[in-house]
Amino acid sequence: MMRILLLITSLTLTTALFGQNEFGFDMMDKMEQHENLLFSPTSIKAALAMAYDGANNDTQKEFEDVFGFDEQNSAFIEQLKQLKESAKISNSVWILKGYDVLPAYIDSLKSRYDAPPNHTDFKNKPAESAEKINKWIENNTDGMIKKMLTPESVEEFKLALVNAIYFNQDWKLPFDESRTIEKDFNNLDGTVVKANMMRSLNRYRAYDGKKEKVIELSYNDDKTSMIIVLPNKMQGYDLDNNAFTKLNNQLTWQKVNMELPKFTFEIPTFEVRELLMSLGLKLAFTDVADFSGMREEKDLKIGNVLHKAKIIVNEKGTEAAAATVVGMVEITSVSVNPDPIMEFKADKPFFYFIKDNATGTLLFMGKMNAMG
Repeated sequence: MMRILLLITSLTLTTALFGQNEFGFDMMDKMEQHENLLFSPTSIKAALAMAYDGANNDTQKEFEDVFGFDEQNSAFIEQLKQLKESAKISNSVWILKGYDVLPAYIDSLKSRYDAPPNHTDFKNKPAESAEKINKWIENNTDGMIKKMLTPESVEEFKLALVNAIYFNQDWKLPFDESRTIEKDFNNLDGTVVKANMMRSLNRYRAYDGKKEKVIELSYNDDKTSMIIVLPNKMQGYDLDNNAFTKLNNQLTWQKVNMELPKFTFEIPTFEVRELLMSLGLKLAFTDVADFSGMREEKDLKIGNVLHKAKIIVNEKGTEAAAATVVGMVEITSVSVNPDPIMEFKADKPFFYFIKDNATGTLLFMGKMNAMG
C-alpha cells in the first residue's frame, strides 16, 4: 500500500504571492522526500488566517513572518475572494457552548471570512460535536471529505476554526479513454509497477530543459491549469519558488506526445503542527501564546492543526478537496509549418501543481514518487 501525504492550502499573487509561494515550497521541503505529496498553500492558510485575526504581539508577528500576513490582512482576504471563482472555499467557526469569545472577534470572522459562529458542546458531547463539524465539511466538499474528526480529537476544544476547499474541473483537452493503456511506472525506490497511462498527442505549453520537462494542462474553465514538472532524476532534484517561476516562464506552445498516469489519492486526518513549528510558527502552540484578540483572559493556544484531503485525476479532469481544523484549547496559437514533437512520458516520479491563471496562485502542489 503506497503511503501518501496530501495537503491543500492557498497562495497569493501581488506582493504577498512570493511569501506564500515560499511558504508552500518550504512545507514541501520539510516533508518526507520519499513520500507521495500533494500540497498547495488555501485550506491550511485560510484556517490559520482566522486564528491570526485573534493573535497579538509576538504571536501575531510569527504569523506574519511565516504566512506574509499583515494587520488588516486585506490582500489575503481579497485573494480568497478571487480564488472562489476557481474553487469552492468555505469557512466556519465552532464555539464551546457557554464559552465567552470577544464579540469583535466573532464579528471579524463573520464579515471578513464569511464564517458565522456555531455553538456545540465539545466537553460533554464530543461525539455529537465531531459529527456536526464532519457533516459541515462533507457538505462543503461535495462528499469527498468524510469523518475527518473523532470525538477524542475535539473534546479539549474551546473553539474550532474550520476551512474546506473543493475543486472540480474538466480538462480543456480531455484524454481519450480508449487510448489509456497499462504501462510500467518506475518508482523512486527502484521498483516497477503497472499504471494506467492516459495518452495524448496535442499542442500544449511545454518546456524541454536539461534537467527536466514541463507541461501545462489547461482546465475547461480557462481559469485554472495543472503544471507538471518531470525531472530527469527526482533524487537530488531541487525545486523551489524561484526555480518554479523560471520554469513557468520557459513554457511555449508546441506539439507534445504525452503520457500521464491516472490516479486517486486519499489520506487520513493528520497533524500539521510539527511542520508549522519547523517553519517558525511556534509561540501559537505554547502556553505563552497571545490570542487576546479572541478572549481578554489570554488563556488560549492552538492545540492542533488537523488536515484531510483527497484528489482524483483521470481522463475527464481533476477533482480535489480538503479540510483544515484549527483547534483552540486552553493554556495549561497554431503554426502552419510542421511541428517537431516533444516526448513527455511521466513514467517516473514527477511534481504537479494546479494554479489559478488569473492570479498565479497555486491551489495545489504535489509530488508523485511511487505508484501501486
